[in-house]
This record gives sequence, structure tokens and C-alpha cells, in this order.
Amino acid sequence: MSSEKICLASDNWAPAHPLIMEAILEANEGYAPPYGLDPWTEKATKIIKEVFKTEGRVFMVPAGTGANILALKLCCRRFESIICSDVAHINSQESGAVESIIGAKLLSIAHQGGKLTPEVILKKLKRERSFGKHTTSPRIVSITQATEFGTVYTLEELRSLSQLCREEKLIFHMDGSRIYNAAVKLDADLHEITQACNIDILSLGGTKNGLMGAEAIIIFNEELFDGSDHVHKQTLQLLSKMRYLSAQYIPFFTKKLWYTLAKQANEMAQKFGEIISTIPEIVLSHDIETNQIFFTAPEKYIKLMQDEIFFYPWDTDTNEVRFIASWYNSDEDIERLKKFFDKLGKK
Repeated sequence: MSSEKICLASDNWAPAHPLIMEAILEANEGYAPPYGLDPWTEKATKIIKEVFKTEGRVFMVPAGTGANILALKLCCRRFESIICSDVAHINSQESGAVESIIGAKLLSIAHQGGKLTPEVILKKLKRERSFGKHTTSPRIVSITQATEFGTVYTLEELRSLSQLCREEKLIFHMDGSRIYNAAVKLDADLHEITQACNIDILSLGGTKNGLMGAEAIIIFNEELFDGSDHVHKQTLQLLSKMRYLSAQYIPFFTKKLWYTLAKQANEMAQKFGEIISTIPEIVLSHDIETNQIFFTAPEKYIKLMQDEIFFYPWDTDTNEVRFIASWYNSDEDIERLKKFFDKLGKK
């Protein structure tokens, strides 16, 4: 890809980390059993269980959407429904995969800074349940940590949501595509996040934080174990040469790459945000808590930015823009962005 522009389009644009590529190459020696029966998958599974302090089940998958599909399919039937925010990945950025493949309805509710609150969830629950068989039967609450706006649920907020799920007999799912960035922000271990919300099932990210086509799910609730290996295959997420996915998670956790890379991305976002904020006409939409930056800017500025920066417009009606920093952003990117915004402020 051309290096003429600064890349703030997405952490998905960043390359895999060199140590990850080394792990893949090391796994590319000799014969190994397929479909996750290889020693790399066995080792990676053990490590993930140790990191999250669980005896649950771990399944490697090649894509984040696939992780969510597998996780949610294990939790609900076609007449049941999934409560999520109106900006949740599963609702707005996964091409309707949940409703198409699983057949369960998504019940989207208004977010507050990207987050769900117990009060809004309870209101939706009461309304959906009030019509009996004429509506769906809510089964799951699904949240994203960090949220689609880069904001982070505190441990206390997670506990409140967990309590509601237990009281209302709902399954609690977390889309953790950027859980590492959230953990850095909270200064918490990964298991502290999942234990705080007593999570039932987690879509565990990887690709956005230095891995190459590697994601996973962790099933914490043993009531969801039954048939999970079959559903792994049925949802097209069981790769034959699973060792290449699993091998990546070994240095990712043993060398604490997950932390180093997420911390780098978060710190880059803070620096980018400071530069952006020097322009009075540019207004941040949310506090920068992880590696995502949302802001509104005059249309003339957005057009000029598109000449210098890879990024995505978020809301063209309000001129809102999204920048996402990655582990691959550098001090050179900081200097280039600063020079650009210095010039922009003089126009």
C-alpha cells in the first residue's frame, strides 16, 4: 500500500506483527493433525484458559463476524432475540449476518456513548415480553468492549449489566474485538473484565491487534457446551489447518503482545487527538478512551484531510469523522499529522 497518506482508517489496515509472522512460519513445519487437533491449538487453548482463568471451551475462528455468529448461535433459537445497541457491530456492520444465518431477531436500543445501560435494557425487555407469543423471547444481551465509539465499560458498569442478566435469566455475550484496548484503559487484566461481568460467552479479538485472520470464542458457561463443537463446524468456522491460527495466540499471550500493541494504539490515539483538538472548528464527539477518535469538522476540512489521510467518514449528515490508530502507527505519523493540522489551522 502507498505510504503517501497517513493511515487512520482502521486497525484492520495494520499488518500482522513480526512475532506473529514468525509463529506462523514456525508452525509451517512437517505434518500436523487437522481441524484443531494439532499441538499448537492444544497449547494456545491452554494459554487462553490460563489468561482468562477459566475451564471453559475455546474455539479458534478466522473472522470476527464468524466469532459473533458462532457465539450467538450457541445461545439462542430462532424465536428468541438478542438485545444490543443500535451501533453494535452485529447490528450495523456485519451485513445482517446474525438475522440471516441464525434467524434470531436483533432488538437494538439507544446507546449512551456507545454503551448499554440496565435501565434501557429493562425497558426494552418489558415491552418485548408484554405481547407474549406475538413478539420474540429475549434471550441474550450483547455488548461490545471497547464500544464502537472507543468508549469503555467500567468494571462497575459491567457488574451492573451482569446482575440484570442474572435477574432476568438472560445470557451475557461480549464482542471483544478490541477488549485489549479496553483492558489497557482500565489498567486491568483480561480476566478481571470477564469476571466482573460474569460473562457467559466471549468473542475474543485478534486481527485488530496484530494477528492475521485469527479470532476465537471462549464459552464460560458450561450449559452452552453441548453441541458447541458441531456448531463450530456447522457455521463454517472450523478450519482444516487450524494450527496457523492457533500458533499466533501463543506469543500473543506468552510475550504479552496483546498489551504492548494495544497500549501503543491507545497512546497513538491520544497523541492524534491532541493534534486534532488544536483546531477550534473541530469538536471531539466522545472522550478518547482507547484507539478510536470521533470528531466533527467543517466539510472543507474533511475534503482536505482526505488528500492526506486514510480514514472513514462516520456520519455525513453531521460531518462526523472516525480515525482509528493501530499498533503500527509511528512517531513519524505524529509529526506528519501535526504538520498537516498546523497548515489546516492557517487556512
